[in-house]
Amino acid sequence: ADINTVVNAYHYRSLRMMADIAGALGKDRERETLLAQARKVRGSFNRKLFDPQRGVYVDGEGVEHASLHANMYPLAFGLVPPEHVPSVARHIKSRGMACSVYGAQYLLEALYAAGEAEYALSLMTSDSKRGWLNMLRAGSTMTTEAWDEFYKPNLTWNHAWGSAPANIVARKIAGIEPAAPGFTRIAIRPQLAGLEHGDLKMPTPRGAVRVAWKNDGDALSFEVTVPANTSAEILLPPGGTITESDEPLDAAPGVRVLDRTGDRILVEVGGGAYRFRVVPPPARTAQ
Repeated sequence: ADINTVVNAYHYRSLRMMADIAGALGKDRERETLLAQARKVRGSFNRKLFDPQRGVYVDGEGVEHASLHANMYPLAFGLVPPEHVPSVARHIKSRGMACSVYGAQYLLEALYAAGEAEYALSLMTSDSKRGWLNMLRAGSTMTTEAWDEFYKPNLTWNHAWGSAPANIVARKIAGIEPAAPGFTRIAIRPQLAGLEHGDLKMPTPRGAVRVAWKNDGDALSFEVTVPANTSAEILLPPGGTITESDEPLDAAPGVRVLDRTGDRILVEVGGGAYRFRVVPPPARTAQ
């Protein structure tokens, strides 16, 4: 029944991708036409399939059932208006890993889009039958076609479509994604979910991007290496006092503050290595 959701979500995403391609090629009129079509799909989708009473998407017109798939796909593909994200995310979390290894890619995409990094990490590290640790427990050296032989007795042990964490760790936990074609500009927006340390190097056409972090209890050390001839926007982990190479951000060479929203700071840097230190704000004392 939720095939309506999947088809429309992919249609919307395809239109947005084609609009981006048209924009990169300088075809502004085609870009505007594609964006208009995408807006029409998004509007129709929300009018027909969103249940405002429950704050969730249903599987089809005239249907009351609201599946995991009917909610994770629109959230992953950008169809959910900001005001509905919390209720949709709550519904998704209530369903657990009720999807295939293929669908898990979009479940994780949806959770990170909603800022639910801790819950997403709990799914990736789960030791239940519906999890990647179960594949290792079964003896597989490659991601399998399904979660377990219990669900599909004739499954094969060689399916890249089940390897969602391989890209999620780099793209969502370390937060490394292209902000312009060919990684000429890079977006780094980490969602560390309380992970105490990590060190990741991601190859790009411009060179390797490195993101490393370590929490020593007093502060978080956050290191970034950006390839030459590129620039990067870095959304720094939340904190109170933040420095780069022991200098205040506003005085650090090569660092430009773009935005401050709450305890999150967005900075722009060029190619080079940067060493940020994020000190949490003082604990509030009881009154």
